[in-house]
Amino acid sequence: MPSLSEGQSRFIACLQKGPDHFPDDMFAEDKARALLGLKAHANTISHARLVALEDCYPRLHTHMGHEQFHTVSREYVEQDHIMTCDLNHIGAGFAGFLGERQYGATEIDLARIEWAWLESYRSAEALPLALTDIATLAEADLLAFPVALHPAMRLLELAGPLSPELPELADFDPQALMIARPEAQILFHPLTTVERAIAEKIADCATMGNLLEHALELSDEATAMQHIVKLIQAGALKRIEEK
Repeated sequence: MPSLSEGQSRFIACLQKGPDHFPDDMFAEDKARALLGLKAHANTISHARLVALEDCYPRLHTHMGHEQFHTVSREYVEQDHIMTCDLNHIGAGFAGFLGERQYGATEIDLARIEWAWLESYRSAEALPLALTDIATLAEADLLAFPVALHPAMRLLELAGPLSPELPELADFDPQALMIARPEAQILFHPLTTVERAIAEKIADCATMGNLLEHALELSDEATAMQHIVKLIQAGALKRIEEK
């Protein structure tokens, strides 16, 4: 008699790989009846994967149209490693899959943006740094002020024209996009090449002085602090509480 672990593995293999992996000695009913029940169960799981993927990418679903999105989604979820993935993370590799299938930069960017939005939504809570936290500081205190990346911030370099399913960005042609969640709402922030490069440095900085040094390397003195202010206002940095 197989162990519980072995039985579970055989049962899962049958659901994922079909009747050729049917465990003859596992069910009391005859094979035809058992297979009928397993087929219904497998179809339910397959449908759940497709629905979960559609829920991850509602704008991409609209952009591509239902038939095209459904076709590529089914190809994606039928991969062996996706069959063993939990539904919360099922969409993590979808943008890369679209790239492998030679989809355009607009579709791939939109997939990356929607997944980054989900990551931002699911990220840890943290109080964002506000301009009022540093507005009255003397220069030395400002330069020594501790900074850290807000856990909800995501940064994307864009490769193609933006999808019309991003109407909030219709008036922009950004090189990069920052996604931030300073409070309850998740917001998109178009960035220039310089702003993106400064934002990338936040995680490596311990103080405002460090961040300003990086900004000065990437832009002139007149605009360096303006770029940092924009990042603060967007919610890219978190407030570090005193112990």
